[in-house]
Amino acid sequence: MKVFLTGNLGYVGRVLHKKLLENKHEVIGCDIGYFPQSWSDEGLSTYKTLKKDIRDITKDDLVGCNAICHLAGLSNDPMGEINPSLTNEINFLETIRIAKLSKEVGVQRFIFSSSCSTYGLNEDIVNENSELVPQTAYAKSKVNSEIELMKLKEPMFSPIILRNATVYGISPNLRLDLVINNLVGSAVSTGKIKLLSDGTAWRPLLHVEDMASAFIKCVEAPLDQVAGEIFNVGSNEDNVTVLEIANKILKIIPNSKVEIAENSNKDNRSYRVNFDKINQKLGFKTKWNLNDGIKHIYEEMKQTNFSKEDFADKKFFRLKFLIWLIEQEKIDHELKLKN
Repeated sequence: MKVFLTGNLGYVGRVLHKKLLENKHEVIGCDIGYFPQSWSDEGLSTYKTLKKDIRDITKDDLVGCNAICHLAGLSNDPMGEINPSLTNEINFLETIRIAKLSKEVGVQRFIFSSSCSTYGLNEDIVNENSELVPQTAYAKSKVNSEIELMKLKEPMFSPIILRNATVYGISPNLRLDLVINNLVGSAVSTGKIKLLSDGTAWRPLLHVEDMASAFIKCVEAPLDQVAGEIFNVGSNEDNVTVLEIANKILKIIPNSKVEIAENSNKDNRSYRVNFDKINQKLGFKTKWNLNDGIKHIYEEMKQTNFSKEDFADKKFFRLKFLIWLIEQEKIDHELKLKN
């Protein structure tokens, strides 16, 4: 199958691109290339990548593709809050524009990377039919995209929505602005597992390799099993509080201690998620558990002598790096590349 993969050089994109190739798919990547390959560029030279802002994608770029895996966008809550209108433009309006272009040129599957953050603040265990209560510009952009994508469904065009749990784990383009990666990085480099909230918020967690595997499932599944479907992606066993994450890290990393920041507040994003549907309908089951995932990050960081300087490096933090690119006049305030 010929797959068009937006954001193929990103945190999840690097892992998914590799898995698609391993499964014998032809892959055309599309990435603007804001961020350096922070952990490893091994294998990157074999990737077919169109260096392009998703706002500049045309029908010609998509002709002949059977499926689109749409990862690209402004990728987390703090970044979204800095410029909510830009988040809406890139994450929502561009998603729908690309989906419509895909439909026009005969792409059958449009697999959209949504998020469990769409559930927002929920005391019940939620499933795909639960009310969505987005708390941030990022989450709202995902909800709006889901609604409009579903309106495009026709026999020859199938939107597929993956609401992914909070991702973690090692990737060639590593991010440390994700809760588990951040806490492990802090523990390794400073000895402190530093919580910025009171730790009571619930999070469902998902290893980056398992997230990529879910996309593979949706690329390869019979179309009648996935067309117009919404799937939560994660594991029922990996719904945990942030404080529980910290205590798991504490047991794994020697000489570390949990530290809750002064004046820490309760996080207004808290949700537990049921993941039965994707298992029952597609046979999807995560291969990683939290303990193994945390150990793997720790071992990788220990092997590279990960330091305080590394932990402070902007290349691991999306928002810091974008601000630096603007300050260096490499991109403008609309995040467009400058010549």
